[in-house]
Amino acid sequence: MDPFILAAHIQPTGIEKIVDVGCGCAIMPLILAFRRPDLTIIGVEIQKELFGFAKQNIINNKLESTIQIIHEDIKNMRLSDINGPADIIVSNPPYKKRNSGRLNPDSQKAIARHEITLDIDMLFYCSNRLLQTRGRLYIIFPADRLPDLILTMERYKYTPDFIRFVHIKKKSAAKRVILCAVKNNSVKNSGKPCVIHPPFYIYASENKFTNEYISLFRS
Repeated sequence: MDPFILAAHIQPTGIEKIVDVGCGCAIMPLILAFRRPDLTIIGVEIQKELFGFAKQNIINNKLESTIQIIHEDIKNMRLSDINGPADIIVSNPPYKKRNSGRLNPDSQKAIARHEITLDIDMLFYCSNRLLQTRGRLYIIFPADRLPDLILTMERYKYTPDFIRFVHIKKKSAAKRVILCAVKNNSVKNSGKPCVIHPPFYIYASENKFTNEYISLFRS
């Protein structure tokens, strides 16, 4: 559900260029392209099989003119590969630390879940190189790793624009956090403090999906 939730929170302010780091089979690029066909969207995927799925999904949906999929490690990407700086970078990155938990024997799932080829430090480092000044990085991540995100933001001189916690249901602990961070910005200079949005709930009290969650799957 993470890519659907994150995609719903990405708000382009104009005709912007968006790069999805670790795009998988291109769920977020497809959602964004249907919402905003005027955008330029680039998906970057390191895994060959997922890259192939993403390419086919773009073709099947006739969105080749809007979405480009690149088979590459984000660490090797240059500005020329995306035709100049991006306005927005989005990512649903691996969320488990390399040496934590059981490593899935399926290499595709292992790379998607554990910080093997990409961790948040590298995500911010690469975003710093590929984003324009005051460009925005949107990420969804385990809520209990918010301190790691804050430390990494400070290291690369990003400031939070907004934070929103995702809960399975009311009175349950947050499972995910959605963060929008601005490159080379500061609250003092921007005049805009970080906004903490109301929680996002997946289930209502009667164990039915909330209207907001259901709305993610409506065109």
